[in-house]
Amino acid sequence: MIKHNRVRVKNKKLEEGPLQYSGSYEKANGWTDIRVLDIQPAAVIRTELVIAKGKSASAILADLVGKHGGNWVVINASYFNASTGELLGKTIKDGKAIFPDVTGKTEQRPHLFRKAGRFGIGRLNDVVGVDWAVVGVPTLTAGGKAINPLRVEEKTPSDVPGVNPRMIAGIKSDGTLGIIAVDGRGVKDRGLTAEEAGIMAVHLGYLDAINLDGGGSATIATNNRQLLDALEIDKTNKKRNYHVSDIGQNHVQRIIHHVIAVQFDPGILIPKPKTLFGIDCATPLTGTTAKAVAAAGAQFAVRYLVPANYAWKRLVRSEANVIQGAGMMLASVFQKGTDRVTGGKGAGQVDGKEALAEAKLINQPTGSAIFFAVDYDSQPKDYDAIEAYLRAAQAEIPGYHAGVYGHFGVIEEMAKRGACKYFWQTYAWSGGKKSSHIHLYQYKNDTKLGGASVDLNEAYTDSIFWGKDVVPVDKPAESSEVTAIVFGQKIEGAKLIDGVMMLPLRAVGNAIGGKVTWDQQTKTATIE
Repeated sequence: MIKHNRVRVKNKKLEEGPLQYSGSYEKANGWTDIRVLDIQPAAVIRTELVIAKGKSASAILADLVGKHGGNWVVINASYFNASTGELLGKTIKDGKAIFPDVTGKTEQRPHLFRKAGRFGIGRLNDVVGVDWAVVGVPTLTAGGKAINPLRVEEKTPSDVPGVNPRMIAGIKSDGTLGIIAVDGRGVKDRGLTAEEAGIMAVHLGYLDAINLDGGGSATIATNNRQLLDALEIDKTNKKRNYHVSDIGQNHVQRIIHHVIAVQFDPGILIPKPKTLFGIDCATPLTGTTAKAVAAAGAQFAVRYLVPANYAWKRLVRSEANVIQGAGMMLASVFQKGTDRVTGGKGAGQVDGKEALAEAKLINQPTGSAIFFAVDYDSQPKDYDAIEAYLRAAQAEIPGYHAGVYGHFGVIEEMAKRGACKYFWQTYAWSGGKKSSHIHLYQYKNDTKLGGASVDLNEAYTDSIFWGKDVVPVDKPAESSEVTAIVFGQKIEGAKLIDGVMMLPLRAVGNAIGGKVTWDQQTKTATIE
């Protein structure tokens, strides 16, 4: 398990929400971000406790990579004396105690340790066979149950049980080591109490879990780009290290004097992305075409989330039901013009509001993605406006994740700026380049699949989609006959389908004395 989630504990239960920082999901409502990394036993190449007085996590990481090469992840662990760099509590390295217990303060505290090739959590009676062990407090879970974090015998400092950023270690039944970094103290994240942390650890499947040194010391650093991206670690910081309490603040590294370091096999630790095949299209899919497209192998469809005046390409609830009924997943894209994004913040605010309204109309679930299109050969001079547009649009779609559609340069720059969460690249204007940040890739335009005119795509995650759990059913759209009067004339064949009034265009043209023409190439109807 490798993930970046937003959580809160309410009524002693963990709730998981989308990565949103306003409205219902803001800090004031108890929400905070967590990063979770499970390190399976088979993925571990070597592990050690590194003592390096006066050094930060990234400095220690650089030393490890320089000495051994390979892929590493390091975390802070034990409480320490900020002045001397000495770790507090009985600390073991290579089978020897290198720091003693502090009388009256650290005795009887539990340890995170490595012994006989396995990670463990608990109290150590001896040091024989122990590769390393560091003190933590309090114990959060034992035997798969959250326990009282204020146990007197563990001598928990008074400031530890309260709301804080945290670094937590957990052990699963198969020996997997879990690392959980909890954000806090920044403008967007509340943090968790020790009791809440225990509830969370149980929810995530850890039998035993321990609280390590948190607050401003809580740190994860890695030299593996895939892992950085999977955890979404501090993408705005060029040094790419993660300090829980500094998110949204100054990114200053704290000197932590030590790390627990794990060298890992990325082929085992990091799951290979699965490739899904699908389509995007402007023309709405009918029950017949949706089934034909699905039968041709498409696993998903991306359709347009646009206002009613773009009815020719608009996704409505009845079509969403048809697509899901055919067994395909759905994603949505908002686009009113090829270079609409050059309108910057103002355009993003308007479009975000409209996208939210449309998402609600079609019952698109929160937690899914809404892409916004940059459908032209944009240049670097446009990037500031594009970023402003995306950030403004995201602010208007609480509960949903904004994504961007565009060429290689747009994707690379918006990923670098952290302008949105998801990235959909088109091969057009990309010069044969393919970004490593993408979740969706459009590789062919204007082709046929199952008789429908579509563009072909690959997806490397299913997190952008919705409708995954829908069982295919043949259910007709709910419709009813309605009366429509245009210029005093009744329009025959008017219907209300899933809340949308549908009128025969030629009948409307006749009512106003106009002529209806259809341009197949541009998919445009005109009344003259």
